[in-house]
Amino acid sequence: MEEQREKRKRKVVRLQGGSIFNIGTIMFGIILLYILIYLVMYLTSDKIIAYEVTAGSLSGNYRYTAIALRDESLVTCSEAGPISYYAREGSKVGVGNGIYSVGTVNLASSTSDAELAELDNDSYSDLRSIAATFSGNYLPSAFQNVYDFKADAQTAMIELLSKKVMDSAQQGISAGLNLVPADRDGLVVYSMDGMEDLAVEDITAASFSRKNYKRENLRLKESVKAGDVVYKLITSEEWSLAILLDKKTAMELSDQNSIRFRFMQDGSAFNADFSILQNGADYIGKLDISNSVVRFAEERYVDIELLTSRQTGLKIPNSAIAEKVFYRIPVDFVTVNEQNEDEILLRKETYDTDGSAVTKMVTATVYDKTDTDYYVDTSLFQEGDYVLMKNTSGRFQVSDTKSLIGVYNINKGYPVFREITIIDENEEYCIVQSNSDYGLAQYDQIALDASAVKEDGMEE
Repeated sequence: MEEQREKRKRKVVRLQGGSIFNIGTIMFGIILLYILIYLVMYLTSDKIIAYEVTAGSLSGNYRYTAIALRDESLVTCSEAGPISYYAREGSKVGVGNGIYSVGTVNLASSTSDAELAELDNDSYSDLRSIAATFSGNYLPSAFQNVYDFKADAQTAMIELLSKKVMDSAQQGISAGLNLVPADRDGLVVYSMDGMEDLAVEDITAASFSRKNYKRENLRLKESVKAGDVVYKLITSEEWSLAILLDKKTAMELSDQNSIRFRFMQDGSAFNADFSILQNGADYIGKLDISNSVVRFAEERYVDIELLTSRQTGLKIPNSAIAEKVFYRIPVDFVTVNEQNEDEILLRKETYDTDGSAVTKMVTATVYDKTDTDYYVDTSLFQEGDYVLMKNTSGRFQVSDTKSLIGVYNINKGYPVFREITIIDENEEYCIVQSNSDYGLAQYDQIALDASAVKEDGMEE
């Protein structure tokens, strides 16, 4: 028994440690390295983002800065001295309502703390509203608004303090206030810009440039001279907006007598009578409206958007559009694939390295077609190759090219160029013709950025 154990022990062979660099670990390392390289390339390369084609139109894409034309009268003072204003800017005043005084005590600066304490919280609601509006719309680049805020707040305070005086003395002289009344009804505006008498016939393309535009805030004057302008009165609710049109848009809108538009400031939309006037080489669109004049009484330039529906079709982003060159093949040299009209068969003749002619059949995808020609990918031919006519000796040398505008369809997971016909466009999107033979269909997936695509792969 003991001898058998000894024999078994002597049969045990001790294996020496093998090298870790065997064929298995080398193959695993190569595969791991390949995966890491591919992963890095994937993470650092541009991705093809898909966009689903939808049907629609470019509505509301006529955006303009309009010039406001109103019935405006500049009112001058008849005497000199310190001036104080008592009517709120943009408020409606009637004949005889006091607007300002010259040479009298300024209520805002002469009121005691005790008199201010007598005002209740409701009396300060206008002041809170003015402060909130200024805070919400403040821009460092528009410091002029600070002076407007100061004048608005000062006028509101004067209104509070002089309310009893105004109620008891609308014609003007009470408690030392020499109030100068309005001589007609209208909206009060305390600024002027020299465009008060501007008519639509005087407007040109240069009128829309704000480079040299200046608006003077009349409330910043502490004193006036006889004959100085002290305020402006808008005397009618009827006003107009003038916009600069390019020739193409003017032709599109030439048959419209009314139009719907939206104020960009608050999104409110209205209908307006519409007409187009040509001043020299400039086309001026004129919108006549009878509302909202009080909301824009202080503004000369107003941003609006025309809500006119344009051409309908397939809506795609401009970033998806690409241009590609194709070879022209006459229809007489084409055999149409009866099972797939998007493909044609061509008898291609080329030359081998020894100069001998070689003929073979080529299947080509059709990218565009006319009554006389087909257009195929340039990768199928070398310039100088021939296409042979079936059953005849006719030969056509491939050389003529044509550039097509299109997008990359990625329905199948790889990019395929599809021609498009643009029928309308703006800065961001275009509308293309639907139901074309070799184009797009609704719900197709296309590459959002055509510049990131190459046709032998999904990404550059």
